[in-house]
Amino acid sequence: MLIPNHTPETEPTINVGIILPEDNITNINLTFPGQSGYDLIADGKQYSIETGSALSVTLDVNGISCRINHDEIIAAEFVFSSKESTADPKTKSGIKAGPVIAGRGFHWQKNIEVFLPDTIILRIVNDKLILINQLPLEHYVMCVSTSEMSAACPEAMIEAQTIAARSWLLANVEQKHRDLDMDVCNDDCCQRYQGTTYLSQQSVRGALNTNGQVLLYNNTICDARYSKSCGGMMETFGAIWPGHEEDYMKNIPDSKHPLPDLKTPLSSESNVDSWIQAVPDTFCSPHTINESELKKYLGNVDEEGSYFRWQISLTNQEISQSLQKYAGLDVSEIISFKVLSRGGSGRINKLEVVYSDSSGKMKVFTIDSEYNVRRFLSDKFLYSSAIVISSAKKKDDTSIFQIKGAGWGHGVGLCQIGALGMSLKGYQTSEILYHYYPGSHLKKIY
Repeated sequence: MLIPNHTPETEPTINVGIILPEDNITNINLTFPGQSGYDLIADGKQYSIETGSALSVTLDVNGISCRINHDEIIAAEFVFSSKESTADPKTKSGIKAGPVIAGRGFHWQKNIEVFLPDTIILRIVNDKLILINQLPLEHYVMCVSTSEMSAACPEAMIEAQTIAARSWLLANVEQKHRDLDMDVCNDDCCQRYQGTTYLSQQSVRGALNTNGQVLLYNNTICDARYSKSCGGMMETFGAIWPGHEEDYMKNIPDSKHPLPDLKTPLSSESNVDSWIQAVPDTFCSPHTINESELKKYLGNVDEEGSYFRWQISLTNQEISQSLQKYAGLDVSEIISFKVLSRGGSGRINKLEVVYSDSSGKMKVFTIDSEYNVRRFLSDKFLYSSAIVISSAKKKDDTSIFQIKGAGWGHGVGLCQIGALGMSLKGYQTSEILYHYYPGSHLKKIY
């Protein structure tokens, strides 16, 4: 695992969480490749796994169990490792495992199968099954770039994504899953990782071309956050994660030229309303890449749709039920919304909700983060909190709220669709990274 507050001088080995306790998975199917053998270590004993064989691993009251050559094996931990030396992985190489959750906690959540290279570890934590993929860091970032975006992206985009992913991981700031012996998990909570399932020659080359390169600011590895679409204006770190700012993450338009109709700050209600109604000429906008063409560039668990500007209608009842489900409120009817605070990209990070409860009593609740605005208002999780909300009535007198929004994600750091747009326009890897992380510089650390 990574060492906190330490910059490695050689390539580290990392632990990636594939199945977490909250997934509540009790059975996992493993299929072993036909071209290489694997060993299983369980309770200090070694078992040889035949090439091309399949195992069903189950969690029950006795531990983790599977059957090999008619023998039932039960232990608290299984470690499967390849008998061959670790070389650069190939597409769909390693152990096929499923079901695995993709889009954990989001409305696009689904079960998928993934191919995991190197070593996998199954163990029990608080009576729950977890699965860890242990592998060299460079193998990991090879897989991240085309788990986040597809292999159809230009080389500069893939390299920029790879360096951002490597930098974020090595900055090692959040350590959300360290208590589970995991450096990161496999999903949007950390970084999207689907093993070698979508590994491509382009992503392998992107990692090899940038091997060991990270972004530095004041000689510290950048906490290089990124999201799908900033919506045309990058957000600051502190607007999304309060407590401190990172000077290399600023409110900057996603453009190399001035936007003539832009009125700032977008924290102003009048300014943000006109901003969201407009379609400015930015790298992530349809002016640069038509949204009908985006699907071929997006990751394989992403949805096709409008990300730069979008709108939805939700009934009063739908939002009330969502607030009940995710915020634990007793909501009978929404009365009004009031924006208390926005970041410089227009993203709401504090929203007042006035509602009546089941007894008819009027109450006030404050949603206190960008993430919770997206989570609490919609069962399908809003693309962004850069939104304006208006109320209306349908013909049947049903109360509805119209939500118009900009972007997808928190908008901090690299904008993936914007970086794609820059690469399609011919910008180089370093130009893309310095645009999204101003004041940073590249350095090879191993």
